[in-house]
Amino acid sequence: SDPPVVAVSAGETGFTELLSLDDRGTVRATIGLTGGSYVGDCSDQVDYLVVDDCQTIAVGLGQVFVRSKEAGAPHNSNWIIGFDLATGKTTEKFESGPDSLLYPLRVSGSRLLALRMSDDHISPSALVSLDPRTGEETPYLYFGVPQDADTLTTLDENDIVVQDGRLFF
Repeated sequence: SDPPVVAVSAGETGFTELLSLDDRGTVRATIGLTGGSYVGDCSDQVDYLVVDDCQTIAVGLGQVFVRSKEAGAPHNSNWIIGFDLATGKTTEKFESGPDSLLYPLRVSGSRLLALRMSDDHISPSALVSLDPRTGEETPYLYFGVPQDADTLTTLDENDIVVQDGRLFF
């Protein structure tokens, strides 16, 4: 990412901090993720010493976007929160609402692309655009996934890619 962002893990508790670096490798800001509120999934399950891709952490627009843990029953929900890479302070919070979950995918232009997954299997899931300046959400694509194919949308098991106006599972 530009600027580089490094995830740091202390012990076996998962990520405890994100560090944004300047072009000389000096730490610009430290973003604390302790307390267990945030989730960061990375693709390298074999070697915990080297991680190149954290598919549920998006970097761009001078910010890093991470998702919260799920707030369970009766209506599952979560949120995405942005942190300023220069200061480490929070910027914008996007709530999923009841019975859906939000997953940051990538930054595209001046917006964050996110996956809104329906948790009630009634309303459709969607690829949405989130505007960090205004907090507005714009749906791009509504879709349904049969229950038998739910594993396709699990980000810690699959890469979900948005490229050239298409969504790939």
